[in-house]
Amino acid sequence: MIFCEKMASTLLISAAVLCLVSSALGQQLIVTHAPKYVTIQQQAKPLSASDVPDVITNTLGLSDTESKWTGLSSGSLFKRPKANVLLTVVTAQSSTKDVKPQQLASFPVDADLPLLDMSAVMNKIQSSFLEEEPVLLDLMADANMFDLNTPNDVFRQLPSTVRSVADRLLDKDSVMSRLNAGSLNRSNTPDLTLMAELQMIHHVLSTLKDGKDLTSKKTPDLFSFVITGLKTVADHHGVDSDQAKDANRMVSNYIDTVTNEFRQLYKDNVVVEVLTVPAPDTPLVRKARSLMQAEATPAPETPKGLNLAYDYHSDYPAMYNIVMWLSVVLIVAVFVIAYGMWNIDPGRDSVIYRMTTHRLKKD
Repeated sequence: MIFCEKMASTLLISAAVLCLVSSALGQQLIVTHAPKYVTIQQQAKPLSASDVPDVITNTLGLSDTESKWTGLSSGSLFKRPKANVLLTVVTAQSSTKDVKPQQLASFPVDADLPLLDMSAVMNKIQSSFLEEEPVLLDLMADANMFDLNTPNDVFRQLPSTVRSVADRLLDKDSVMSRLNAGSLNRSNTPDLTLMAELQMIHHVLSTLKDGKDLTSKKTPDLFSFVITGLKTVADHHGVDSDQAKDANRMVSNYIDTVTNEFRQLYKDNVVVEVLTVPAPDTPLVRKARSLMQAEATPAPETPKGLNLAYDYHSDYPAMYNIVMWLSVVLIVAVFVIAYGMWNIDPGRDSVIYRMTTHRLKKD
């Protein structure tokens, strides 16, 4: 009994140490908005960054297996969020905790990946709703270009370069007309990159507002935005500079604005998360990949010398039951029809014989 108590206390201390270490590093998953039917529970174990796509899939009700991490999950089987918005904020190593938007909850994150790949979640949504057209968007600034991954043609008209977006910053309806830039200056390339990223998100919101039919469909939507400008500002001006502090404040305020905008678009039926991760040592490079890309997956091979069965797909039990019971119903139906035809009475039951008999009497 004493040994069990010691083991339990040791596990609790270890979990607390993990949480403190992750919190100290500043790697967090911040939930800025979630519907009431989405449950939020504090977890002792940090969430791995590589598991964030699985958490989003589970929250949207599209996961085949139950997630082990239950910090954020849909508590109702009949209600699912209409959309999920993930804003990944890449910051300097020592300033990940400087982004402070309004939040419902925050969870420590173990950043085991330099950058999330949301293509698996997007492919899962598309494969689940083949006849529909969900709104899917994955946006990231790559050098002087914007990497836009989306199957929707409505977003193809968005600007593709930082320079083209920079020209829109001078308009009266630009995102900078709503935000206080402080000591940031558009003439500096790092500051301009951050402003252009926020302007691109503003373009996406404007496109959704203009196309009201986009958000009225029954399919779940997914939006992923990667903001890397905070790191460029901190690297150029310094982590403790006024420009870096103003950039963190501006991004935090704009995250609150984005949260409110998506809440209005989806009538509060949306989950908005902010993932703050430190910048990796190597530059962020993402390979271009089209949605629903055909992957050549070789057939599983059984190791030699082992009498092992092949792995089956998770949908195999459902498909097996559908085929089996449909076969049973068809066999029973054919048997009943054949039995009825075999025992038919030509004189009383058959319409053909009745008509033939009357015709014979007339003749």
